[in-house]
Amino acid sequence: MNIKKRLRKQLRTLAAVAAAISVVSASAAELDRSAARVTQAQAGKPLTAASNASADAVVTDYLRSHGRAADVVASLRVVDRSSSSNGVKHVRMEQQIDGLTVHGAYVKGATNQRGELLQVIDRSVAVSTPGRSRIDALQALKAAMAKVHPAATGLVLRSAGTEGNTTRFDGGAFFHDAPTATAIVLPLADGRLARGWLVETWTAQTNLLHHTIVDGDGRVLDVEKRTANDAYRVFVEDPLKGAQTNVSGPAPGGLLSPAGWLGGGDQSTFQISGNNVDSYLDTAVNNQPDKGGTVVADGNFLTAVDLATAPTTNANKAVAVQNLFYLNNVMHDRLYSKGFTEATGNFQVDNFGRGGRGTDAVQAEAQDGGGTDNANFATPPDGRNPRMQMFLFTGAGNTHEVVVNSPVSALYNAARADFGQQLTKTGFTGDVVVAQPADGCAAITSAVAGKIAVIDRGTCEFGVKALNAQKAKAVGVIIANNQGATVVSVMGPGAVGSKVKIPALMISQNDGAALKLIASPQVTMREIAVLPLQIDSTLDADVVFHEYGHGLSWRMIGGMDGPLAGAIGEGNSDGIAMLLNGDDRIAEYSTSNPNGFRRAPYTAYPLTYKNVTGAEVHNDGEIYAAVIWRLMELFGNDRETLFGYVVDGMNYTPSTPAYEDMRDGILAAIANSSGSSQHCALVWQAFAQFGIGVGAQGVVTATGVQITESFQPGTSCAAQ
Repeated sequence: MNIKKRLRKQLRTLAAVAAAISVVSASAAELDRSAARVTQAQAGKPLTAASNASADAVVTDYLRSHGRAADVVASLRVVDRSSSSNGVKHVRMEQQIDGLTVHGAYVKGATNQRGELLQVIDRSVAVSTPGRSRIDALQALKAAMAKVHPAATGLVLRSAGTEGNTTRFDGGAFFHDAPTATAIVLPLADGRLARGWLVETWTAQTNLLHHTIVDGDGRVLDVEKRTANDAYRVFVEDPLKGAQTNVSGPAPGGLLSPAGWLGGGDQSTFQISGNNVDSYLDTAVNNQPDKGGTVVADGNFLTAVDLATAPTTNANKAVAVQNLFYLNNVMHDRLYSKGFTEATGNFQVDNFGRGGRGTDAVQAEAQDGGGTDNANFATPPDGRNPRMQMFLFTGAGNTHEVVVNSPVSALYNAARADFGQQLTKTGFTGDVVVAQPADGCAAITSAVAGKIAVIDRGTCEFGVKALNAQKAKAVGVIIANNQGATVVSVMGPGAVGSKVKIPALMISQNDGAALKLIASPQVTMREIAVLPLQIDSTLDADVVFHEYGHGLSWRMIGGMDGPLAGAIGEGNSDGIAMLLNGDDRIAEYSTSNPNGFRRAPYTAYPLTYKNVTGAEVHNDGEIYAAVIWRLMELFGNDRETLFGYVVDGMNYTPSTPAYEDMRDGILAAIANSSGSSQHCALVWQAFAQFGIGVGAQGVVTATGVQITESFQPGTSCAAQ
């Protein structure tokens, strides 16, 4: 080979290597997570003139005339259209490039009866040629599984065919629904577009539904958990709110449930199906209706409850199914009347030609055997069945105990943690050492290695305390309560509890003080010999309504995962339950606690926006729920109007919202329904009271969340 040829070959090789390096380096860019651009009309000043054109035409014309490039507008595809009862028309579009959906790129618009544009939410991206993917659908699925289910090794994943851009896989009994990998376009933070994958996995036993974004090199860029889990623990007595009463389902032909609640054919005491919900027992943990039960041919599900016996008797199982069926249908109809209709993604088998996608009634599983002391709701996209799992809860009374063996004898009631090693009735024995610092919120300096550490409640999360003890080589943790004298309460994991492997219990304030006075005690931590009678959460409307509320927000708003949006989802679900049930406490029955499960009743709730830390979505969500309760107080007898604003406001709220986005959505709902300025003032008053006033802002950062508080109320229905 002559010198020139060798030189040309070397140059081509160097160019190829440089190109490869460039591609790999470029692919390392993260997703574009910029916020949507929200343009809201001022009161009496719509964004466009009256028009007879369709809502989507009005929206695209507006975008075109306000600087959006022609190729961007041409890439928008209508996903759904809906109309509110006040005549406002809503349209949602997604962006497609090269026949692929652009992840997170969408436009939402609303026009009034005159065809005037009221609002545009624009998160479209500039059009360019997306970079190629180096991996296929199977490799994308494996990358996602390694991220969200690293312990699920040995699964055999086989392609079950490709339709359009989506490949389905046969993954076996591990999955509730076949996992899929859909080719998409990823907008990157540096402005480029790249081909990638949206992987959906939905487990059978744990009901975990994940949407995982994988780039073209197999890197996981984002994980969106679409299952909301809520933990409830029972420590005190078992209150019952009223007796069973007979109610009738609606007759077919109505607006809310045109087919009525009950489906055709014979039903069973263990499974009741209709157009809105399929309610059934799943004690066998196979996500299928349990066998057994009694045929019900006359549509009368009138089994009486016996709260003095276990919920697992046949009679109480029947009560669970019929109660869950009833509460889901009540929720469906009430939300339908407020705007959660077929076109906005509600849950029905038959949509009666009213828009949206059907075949997605709620699969409501009563007494699910996959866990205890919990409930969850997984929400796939419109047209696929969501799944609600309701577990049995530990009954009233203590479940664990701390036995002092020496140098004196004593017995303390205790409550277990929702993390760490779970104790048996035999238990775990060890010597006790009081931790320093006493609250365990910093590195523990006392000699707890090989011992059980006693730590005071307060200042930081339970999971942090236990993890610090574990790092100091402690073999167990006893948390002494700092309030309530004789009270023990639930210990949630917080942000780091999943890392704790040692057992943890809580004892009361008085018992903690007594234990610390004993010189060199040896104790046994254990579960009590006979556990309290379990409680069935299907009888608790707060829990059922809360779970269903997650489905509402996922379908109407979009993404509800992350430290802010996830917290809003929890708080909004509490708010929906309160709007329906009318009291300021959640799950009093399931928790056997008149004060409910949350840290404080929502009346005169003490925390504000600055207390949102991003560490635990249920705690952070309380601040948003407190706003809803304050709105209920301010609206007084006009609560039904408020309920409508809260639901309709989701039409005007961008995906993955912050607290102020929810506020602005409710304000837009009032303004666009010709609501009164007084109602807008009440909304500002409630949000500003909790630090979500003019200029308030919540931002998700790489290390958590950054909150800017404002107690200044706005002066109009417009966002300010």
